[in-house]
Parts: sequence; structure tokens; C-alpha cells
Amino acid sequence: MQILRIEGMPPTQNEFRRMHHFEIAKRKKEWEAAVMIEVKRQSIEKVDKVILVYMFHFADNRRRDADNYATACKFINDGLVKAGILPDDNFNCVPALTIRRGEKVDKPYISIVMEDI
Repeated sequence: MQILRIEGMPPTQNEFRRMHHFEIAKRKKEWEAAVMIEVKRQSIEKVDKVILVYMFHFADNRRRDADNYATACKFINDGLVKAGILPDDNFNCVPALTIRRGEKVDKPYISIVMEDI
């Protein structure tokens, strides 16, 4: 098992729906780049098949819909593939993905638990 931590919080699905497609592409590239940097910095090792558990750690206890953060998972998964950590992000390599709320923190971040299968 490995845990990747990425500082910050990406836009939600609702926020993306209001963005121009150029802005969405820009944000996607930014998150993919952040993943690639953190993978290297945190010495994350390659995996072939993995269950991913996304934990979103917010700075407050506001009510949030888990499915609004699915887009963030997509961007991060794509970053894991581009970084060479995952061979692909399809069901053969990632048969299960879970989105959870983590504990309240001062500075928001996402932790991704990668459980080898």
C-alpha cells in the first residue's frame, strides 16, 4: 500500500460545468503536473493493478456531494498514468475507486491510498 498526498483542492464538477473548455483543459494539465511532481517527490512506486481510495480533507465541515469530486479523480488518475505509476486507468488496472471525506484540516489536501491487488 502507498499513499500519495496532493496539496490543495481541485474545482468540483459543478464549478467545471461553468468553465470555458480552455480553462478546463488548463486546470487538467495543472493537476496532472502536480501529480507528476508529487509522485517523484514522494517516491511513489509503479503498480500494475490497484484499488484507489480518494480521501478529500477539507478545511471546514460544510456539506459536500462526493460525486462532485469525481472529476478530480479523473485528472489525478490521468496524472498517475502520465507519471508512469499506472499502466492505464481503465477497469483492468483500477477495478475499484472510492471517494471518501477525510478529517478536517487547516490546509485542504487529497490523499490517495493505492492498495496493490
